[in-house]
Amino acid sequence: MQKLKIKTLIHTALVAEAKPIIRFFALTCKSRIPFNIYANDDIALIVSGIGEEKTKKALSLALSLFNPCVAINVGIAGCSDKNIKIGSLFCATHKDIFIPYASLTSYKSGVSSGENVDSCLVDEEGEVFLSSIPANVERYIFKVVSDHLDISIPTKAQVNSLIQKTLPLWSVYAR
Repeated sequence: MQKLKIKTLIHTALVAEAKPIIRFFALTCKSRIPFNIYANDDIALIVSGIGEEKTKKALSLALSLFNPCVAINVGIAGCSDKNIKIGSLFCATHKDIFIPYASLTSYKSGVSSGENVDSCLVDEEGEVFLSSIPANVERYIFKVVSDHLDISIPTKAQVNSLIQKTLPLWSVYAR
């Protein structure tokens, strides 16, 4: 089967992260098994679920179906700096764009504020996203601060709102 030429592949871990993106880009559902995949003529989005293994499998499938020029990982992240406001958007891959840069470390499971964290942001998928996407594809990781490494878990509605508010800022990198 020939790969479909799209311009941008977007990856999220959570359906709540994906929903505002699906609406914004007018994507339609192409598959729900084994992963939710949505697309239009230019953009495909895959929802992997949380964690390294699910992300690897989802991106492997997406890259077997699509041949993107740009790949974007979008999602929420914990933040080790309590002075940074919930809802702040950062890019973890580029320092030379108009979205502020912040360092990101991916952990296999959640992190609490009592643990030694050397980066500003913490997630569970960013690093495997970078290692799974070929180097010839332009790669971006955009993270929205959802918590300060405490035990609170944002609701689906909160996650949806956080991503929705940042869409106008990072969506310009989708081609």
